[in-house]
Amino acid sequence: MRGIRRRRRGDRRGCTLIEILVVVAIIAMLASLATVQVLRARIVTHEQLALASLRHITKACHFFFLANQQFPMDLTVLGPPTSNPPYLDAQLIGGQKQGYQFVYDRTASPTSFTLLANPVTPGSTGVRYFYTDQTLVIHVSEAGPSGPGDPIIP
Repeated sequence: MRGIRRRRRGDRRGCTLIEILVVVAIIAMLASLATVQVLRARIVTHEQLALASLRHITKACHFFFLANQQFPMDLTVLGPPTSNPPYLDAQLIGGQKQGYQFVYDRTASPTSFTLLANPVTPGSTGVRYFYTDQTLVIHVSEAGPSGPGDPIIP
């Protein structure tokens, strides 16, 4: 009986329930922090894509203006089959891309327009609203739809 040792009650192996619960709570807290960071990174990515799309649309409108001496009535004029080759891809002509809705409006004058980029689901797909016009200056607002009086994005 030399190789066999008796275990005493105080000599236990393994973890207690409290220790397991503490480890699970720490893991859950770390997972929630990671989730928040991933969601924030997604919102920032959507906003950067919206800015790039906004710049692309305004440049396409200016190219159209150079060819026709007026801005387009709507974005469908900038795509196929109306325009060959197209100025814009089909997603931007549809008015929505990567969580942002683009609203184009040619004003009463054929030499001016406004373009808004609003998040489809504020707080989830983006938190900032963007505005630009024929001047190519982009304005931003976090309170709601942006306008010409809001701060400028460099």
